[in-house]
Amino acid sequence: MSNSASSAFAHNARKDRKKKEVAVTSNLEDRASLGHSEDSSGTKGSTASKGSNASNAFADKKNIMWVLLSGGMAMTFIIMLFLPNTGMGDGMIATYSSMLWCGFFGAALWRYRGANGWTGFAFGSVVGFVLQVVSQII
Repeated sequence: MSNSASSAFAHNARKDRKKKEVAVTSNLEDRASLGHSEDSSGTKGSTASKGSNASNAFADKKNIMWVLLSGGMAMTFIIMLFLPNTGMGDGMIATYSSMLWCGFFGAALWRYRGANGWTGFAFGSVVGFVLQVVSQII
């Protein structure tokens, strides 16, 4: 075979592989949109379906994990505000951290409830600021 004929053959082979990949991908997407959880080999519960669920974890507003994680961090900083000799009692860093983590918790909680996350962040930040001021008084 000549050089140009072999390169044309390789080019056609690449095009054929690409067509097969596109066909398999579109078939899997069609099956996923219909609610099937089988992969191309026909087995149920594949890693492809688990991967798609994992990628939706950030976009899922009803994921309770974000509420728990942000609430745990907010509680950590709030408890540190009230404990002596933790370095979190006074200063702007204490104010920023309590406002930030309480704001994150408020945003996650509001989004979990189906409301606007920015409103939750604002309310949480106000609560964090008030708790920081109260910790200075006590």
